[in-house]
Amino acid sequence: MLFSRIHVTCLAVTLVFARCFGTIVVPPVTITGQKTATERQIIGEQTELEKDVWMISSAKTSEHAALDAKPKEIRNSMEQENANTYRAFLKFDLFSAHLAQLKKDRVVGENNKGFVSNLLLEKAEIATEARKKYDAELADEPDLGRPYRTLVQTVKEINEARVLAARGYVESQKRTNKEFKATEKEVLASQKDKYQHSALKGEMLQNDDGTWAPKE
Repeated sequence: MLFSRIHVTCLAVTLVFARCFGTIVVPPVTITGQKTATERQIIGEQTELEKDVWMISSAKTSEHAALDAKPKEIRNSMEQENANTYRAFLKFDLFSAHLAQLKKDRVVGENNKGFVSNLLLEKAEIATEARKKYDAELADEPDLGRPYRTLVQTVKEINEARVLAARGYVESQKRTNKEFKATEKEVLASQKDKYQHSALKGEMLQNDDGTWAPKE
């Protein structure tokens, strides 16, 4: 696995978390090797929202340099953080382009809890052409069913990535800041406004009362 073959600390710290839960200190990093194509994409070709995240997958921090000498509890915490954040951004990298297209077709939208929703399952207005393109009854068709299968998988993977990123963030903050009390659920909820603010004009957003409308 890519994670196991490189000795890294995967830094995934969303700046909006800092606004909500305090100042985040990003440790100094030393680049240790040539980035793979995937790593370059993760760093430089994400959406505007993902540009708010520190992700240096081929880096070794000063904190990590002496990892073996740290207490077992600290080592375990760092490993959990790394595993969560690296998996999160691999998912972001693989599915962000699909998400952009699905939002453009208005079959996926940003809900009021910090996740994306399949609008075919919501009380949302969807164009007839889009309903035909993403028809669930075509799911088993090799070609015609591809849009629907992409929709279902993208929603699943993006939401899982957001959970993993929040989980990694909480783990890092609990390790370094004893005053940090926010839960994973609270961190995820804090993202709602950020995701909706980052949506493009015309993309679907869920209001606090549960209704859906295109962003103006």
